Amino acid sequence: MSTVLKCICLAILSYAIPCGALRADQRLFIASPGQPAVIYSCSLTLESGEFGPLQVAAENVHTEFLVVHPKLPVLYAITNETAPGDQSVRGGVRAYRIHRDTGKLEEISRVSTQESQGTTHLAVNSSGTALGVCHYNGRGSCVLSLNPDGSLQKEIALYVHQGKSVTDRQDKPHPHGVAFDLSGTVLCVADLGNDHVEVLHLRSKSELVRTSFWSAKPGAGPRHVSFHPGGKWLYSINELDSTLAVLAYDAAKRQLTEADVVKTLPDDFQGENTTSEVVVHPDGKFLFAANRGHDSTAVFAIDNATGRVRFVEREPTQGKHPRFVGLDPTGKVYLAANRFSGNVVSFHVDDHTGMLTPSGHKLIVAEPMCVAFVP
Repeated sequence: MSTVLKCICLAILSYAIPCGALRADQRLFIASPGQPAVIYSCSLTLESGEFGPLQVAAENVHTEFLVVHPKLPVLYAITNETAPGDQSVRGGVRAYRIHRDTGKLEEISRVSTQESQGTTHLAVNSSGTALGVCHYNGRGSCVLSLNPDGSLQKEIALYVHQGKSVTDRQDKPHPHGVAFDLSGTVLCVADLGNDHVEVLHLRSKSELVRTSFWSAKPGAGPRHVSFHPGGKWLYSINELDSTLAVLAYDAAKRQLTEADVVKTLPDDFQGENTTSEVVVHPDGKFLFAANRGHDSTAVFAIDNATGRVRFVEREPTQGKHPRFVGLDPTGKVYLAANRFSGNVVSFHVDDHTGMLTPSGHKLIVAEPMCVAFVP
């Protein structure tokens, strides 16, 4: 099994199925950027947290992050593609039709994003009309329009980031994570290199402009951002100083205002740590932040009136270097992908407190990179 699972990246994806229709077993698509580079699939039983057997879903695709269309059975994967014209290898995206019952993927389109290699993260807006992408090494973020069948249009709206900050890793922009607001026309981008969360407005299919930005503490290094389901708050996980920022979002003005910043680590921790992911529970009551080094999930309760967070617990991820964490669409099962120890661990989520309890089930993989579900 270790040979088949070399260099795996797990992505748990969801598309719009009513909660009552969600299956007891949900399918996972697992992307492996190793040799050979493939996407696998397996099932997850929500009641027990047990993982099913793996199978190859798509061959010959090198990817480290996946996301699914909110309304259609379509999967998107960040890749590197040959650019038209000069034939250079640049960032890109591929779209796949999901055949859920068989676990197979059928490629329906691919597009070069015209930026340098280093495609890092992607997100789909809630209407399923646009796909946001950022490039850690290329300095740019872009939006691609989507066709009614979920396939990718070739026209790109590109914004090129500027600036730098105070640490060795911040000598230039490094766009790392993206999230759309509820309107689907504003893309918030966490830029680790310039210590900003950029607020970008999609004015047309070919025009993406910055309307404002939030400045983190110098050296904080924003990595990923996640909106509260109500759309009033955005949460930024800051990789370099292990903090979580609570940002109030004014949709009319397209502006972010800092409401609070809290630590993800205990005060007495002296080791090295970087944060990786921030996840908001579907009902908006809880937030989960992953620590790499301390190897834990910091669980917070969210105040429904202010968006601020209250610390609940830190639960060990039962592995080393949790690069990604995620929740199934019901919010009942939480997964931690521990990259350096090569396992993905499932936890049950307490509906009342948000506390995590290990299910006792683990998926043995090599370098799992990210995690999510397909209903």
